[in-house]
Amino acid sequence: MLTAVLAHDLAADPALPHRDRLLDAAAVAARLTPLLGLADIRTCTLVRAKYRITDSLRVVYRLHAGDRQHLLAARAFTDGGGAAAYRRAAATAVPVDGLPGVVLDQALDTVWWTFPNDRRLRGLAELMHPADRLYPSWQHSEVVEYAPERSVALRAVDHTGVTSAFAKVFAPGSVDVAALADRYRRIATALAGADQPVGSPRPLSWWMERDLLLVEAMPGVRWSELPVNELPDAVGRLGAAIATLHAAGPTDRAAGLRRFTRLALPRVLHSAELVGRARPDVAVRAWQLAIRLADTMPAAEGPVLLHGDCHPKNALITADRIGLIDLDQAGTGAAANDIGSLLARLHQDELLGGPAAADLGAAFLDGYAGVRPPPSGASVRWHTAAALLAERAMRAVNRVHAPVLGHLDELLAAADRTLREGVRR
Repeated sequence: MLTAVLAHDLAADPALPHRDRLLDAAAVAARLTPLLGLADIRTCTLVRAKYRITDSLRVVYRLHAGDRQHLLAARAFTDGGGAAAYRRAAATAVPVDGLPGVVLDQALDTVWWTFPNDRRLRGLAELMHPADRLYPSWQHSEVVEYAPERSVALRAVDHTGVTSAFAKVFAPGSVDVAALADRYRRIATALAGADQPVGSPRPLSWWMERDLLLVEAMPGVRWSELPVNELPDAVGRLGAAIATLHAAGPTDRAAGLRRFTRLALPRVLHSAELVGRARPDVAVRAWQLAIRLADTMPAAEGPVLLHGDCHPKNALITADRIGLIDLDQAGTGAAANDIGSLLARLHQDELLGGPAAADLGAAFLDGYAGVRPPPSGASVRWHTAAALLAERAMRAVNRVHAPVLGHLDELLAAADRTLREGVRR
């Protein structure tokens, strides 16, 4: 069975005329069948998309053909750039399980890479089966998250199938892994000294020449694995954990932390412009919201250590502790940045059929207040509305997240209500 994810009425992009065909799993399967020499594709599933208007589209598909699964990444180029990219890639690509390492779809100006081949990431084939050469008990790897040309997160598995660590591989020159390892160490140390049941993974090792960081595996289950009746308690504990991070973490530049700018006003205004270009039907609402945000900016608040990607999926929950994971984007800024991001995510999930955002948001804020005073109501209100626009709506466009795109007008309306009425507790 072929599954399809369509673009949900994104505006036409003349620079990328084949965008929607590359987002349609059935169309992709039909094109890959002759390109890869496969005749028995059973499923073709879009795993990830990254879209930059008039510039590029990157997609990741998982194919199930015969008794094997394959991960393939593609980049759509503009102005015939695919042929040159293919020639460069073909010089080093290696076949994978009988499939070519790289193929060119010249008609769509698109190049496909069969994982672990990648346009920029290096040495992935060796990391899939490191066999103790890098770290004891790391026998093979499983892909956790793959962002082509940017990064891949791998589960390091021992010979018994137990997860021994997690590896993060970055594109050359994009991340200083030694500095990132030091950031993880500082945050884990700060949380270990706090009087709250919260922790974060410690770095185990890193290799500058491989752009590779290895961090410890933490116990716990994810938000999506919890019964619905346990979510309020879990999100309340997450609020306490984020408050502990804000109170305990380092905020000095020596810790290698950058100022968090995703919800800065210039980024918010730019997000409104891009959302409007991609979806003209909501352009007026997006821009009016951005203007209201510009007119109602709260007073500046002192910086804290921010998680930087604060949502329930980045917490691992046990009976007595919470582990905060995926701290790659940690930075400094007003505490309301993290809080607004979390509350915006809850609003989005409610639109998609999840539990009531108001109830969960109140539990999060109550948990936070049990550890440290929360930011002002005006600041929480502003940052939540800004996150609904600059994170949720913007990511719906550049990740081509079809479910959210289908509720984009409602998402922006929720941002407007939040800005006007506040966050109910």
